[in-house]
Amino acid sequence: MVQKLRVLGVNAHPHDFTWYSGTLGIHAASGDAVTVVSVTTGESAHNEALHDELMKPEAERDPAIVNQKPGDFSALKAKEMEEACAIFGITDVRNLGFPMPFKVAEYPESVRALREVILDVRPHIMITQSPFLNGHQGKTSGATDDHYETAFMSLEARSQAANPVFGDTEAPHAIATVYYPGVYFQNEEFDFVVDITDWFEKRVAAEDKYISQGHYPAWSRRRMEVSLGNVGWFAGTMYGEAFVREKPELVSRMTVAESDLRRASEPIGDYYDRIVGERPPAH
Repeated sequence: MVQKLRVLGVNAHPHDFTWYSGTLGIHAASGDAVTVVSVTTGESAHNEALHDELMKPEAERDPAIVNQKPGDFSALKAKEMEEACAIFGITDVRNLGFPMPFKVAEYPESVRALREVILDVRPHIMITQSPFLNGHQGKTSGATDDHYETAFMSLEARSQAANPVFGDTEAPHAIATVYYPGVYFQNEEFDFVVDITDWFEKRVAAEDKYISQGHYPAWSRRRMEVSLGNVGWFAGTMYGEAFVREKPELVSRMTVAESDLRRASEPIGDYYDRIVGERPPAH
């Protein structure tokens, strides 16, 4: 019998969970409990409409866009996240509501807020932003941003949830394992890749939900083909989502993944069929 798991995804912005949403969908479909958290409202992230309006001469700008209130934009981002999560069967969607730019030092209460979520959900797995200072999506950068700050905050909340404090009425909870989305790493740094080929269309549909970020069908599909296809090509499938472990796992013996055993002995035609979606022409 497969163990039922509780999975918690913690993200800086409402869109960030999509980097591993196919994997979350697989877990939700198998009966695992999945919770998605956005630390910030996303009020200052990817407001493409406002960007384009401000690039115009002042007399030509659309007042409805230029004068939009931050709260209205945040509400739209929250709605988009909920609708995108629903595509993957995820209904436990939470927004901690902290403003941007987000820094833990300025909002120390964020640690307690996430600690409370952890004690409520009691996850076995937490997926959160990468804390490694190699830049968002692998770009070298010495500056911190919402993603790093969310990583630091979530790891601190994880530690605090595992330890009781005076006044607690709930038992402490230790998260079994932490993963970081592979989007922050180079391919050779991945620990494992989840085959989400069967979930590709849902990934495209989820991208389409983020109209506030300027997404539209052709853009969403191309973005997923390139990003998920690159990971899939590297791993030997059509589309994949990659992950990096926080630390090495202790195991009782070495194992070989079924996918590796298959690739070691399969005909080349089967390999092409899996990667491309059709077999090569006969010689």
